Amino acid sequence: MSRLTRRFFCLAVLAVSISLLAACQKMTPDAPDLPDLKVGVVGVEQPKGTTDLLAGFIPEDRVLASDQAVATFNEELMKLLKTTTHRSYVFIPKAGGADPRERNGALAYWAKIGKDMGVDLLIVPQILDWRERAGSSAGVTTSAAVNIDFYLIDVREPGGALVSRSHFKEKQVGLSDNLMNFDTFFKRGAKWLTAQELAMEGMQKMIKEFGL
Repeated sequence: MSRLTRRFFCLAVLAVSISLLAACQKMTPDAPDLPDLKVGVVGVEQPKGTTDLLAGFIPEDRVLASDQAVATFNEELMKLLKTTTHRSYVFIPKAGGADPRERNGALAYWAKIGKDMGVDLLIVPQILDWRERAGSSAGVTTSAAVNIDFYLIDVREPGGALVSRSHFKEKQVGLSDNLMNFDTFFKRGAKWLTAQELAMEGMQKMIKEFGL
């Protein structure tokens, strides 16, 4: 192969690589473009039925998080938001008011909560399933698992508008069960996490996907 031919070949490979990279970037969903808006956060909810949901479904064999786990979840969420983003937040630990089923659906209910809080956008976290680790960080008989949704709602729209959803469903799996999990297992310090530690990974994912 002549030098000129090799040069054209290299340029062709480079062009194809750039095209593939651009295509992959287009396939990655963009984070919402959030200007300097006031953001509210409600304490995590555990929906009782489908009418409480904004998307998805509740697992049939779901396990509820304890009151202590819910309190810790809220504390860790606000700590993470304050330390990893450049925004200030209005936080309400527990949303009061009427049952969403007595209104025009869950979206309208949360939109009213957000308006009452005086915010533009509202983050609504919901725990769908919460399974604590049975064992220690060194070894488990049952690993932790969580199933969580985070919703970003624009409360300025009539009846509210769902801007984005971040879904996180994770059950920690050991290397003996899945060798493809090698990188993730060692990124977690080669230890078994608690449900709360898994939930924090979901919070970090949400922050990135919402563009906070």
